[in-house]
Amino acid sequence: MLSLTATGKGYAGLGAVQAGHVQVNLKNASKTVVDIGFFRLRPGVTDAQFKAALLPVLMPTPQARDADYKLSKIADVLGGTVNALPGGSVSAVLHLTPGRYIIASTFIDETTHKAALSEGYFQPLTVTGPLLNNPPKPADYALKMVDYRFELPARVTPGTHTWHLSNSGQELHFAVIAKLLPGKTIKDVTMGGDGAGPPPLDFEHAVFSPALTSGQAQDLSLNLSAGTYAVMCFVRSKSGVEHAQMGMVQELRVK
Repeated sequence: MLSLTATGKGYAGLGAVQAGHVQVNLKNASKTVVDIGFFRLRPGVTDAQFKAALLPVLMPTPQARDADYKLSKIADVLGGTVNALPGGSVSAVLHLTPGRYIIASTFIDETTHKAALSEGYFQPLTVTGPLLNNPPKPADYALKMVDYRFELPARVTPGTHTWHLSNSGQELHFAVIAKLLPGKTIKDVTMGGDGAGPPPLDFEHAVFSPALTSGQAQDLSLNLSAGTYAVMCFVRSKSGVEHAQMGMVQELRVK
């Protein structure tokens, strides 16, 4: 188990981590939203090189259309937690193999446009062997990401459940789960609209799952109320096209 506290200046509580399935607990004692992403650096990649590659992923520019692709070539993305609100707590179960990691917040403040990782939430972590054989309890639901679609459960009931997220594709993926607004359908999402009115989704209360590179998986606790949701991936391909534009927009009904 790895229990961390977001202090406003970084993560407190870092210690030795043994490889295997690790429960990660994050308590947010700061005044801003914080999450944790786990990134295993490839051999020869420095912390500074990784940080320089991660920033354009979090704050996209037209000049860095292939930033997601480049990041996946220098680090394995092993998931993390969802956002923890100030005073709140979140948890996740990740499968961590031995290696040199960076843990970082991927949150961007929409008001100040500051990246949390530039406020101290960017710290090294070493995961050591041997690899424990400690599988977690079976999840309630599974969400599989492939190129370029989701495999979703046929029936989901409201409430808090454990979800097993996995990436069986070749590209980096994550899932945004956002409820459709009254009167809207999944067609309103896939068609894109004319951009003149408000979006057909409740993004304010959407769930943004951590990203996973090919072959990675994790468990998350998600609380979904009854309704119809759109599940989307906004990772950009090497050419800069978002996966949502390539078919990764699907309907999920919770009832």
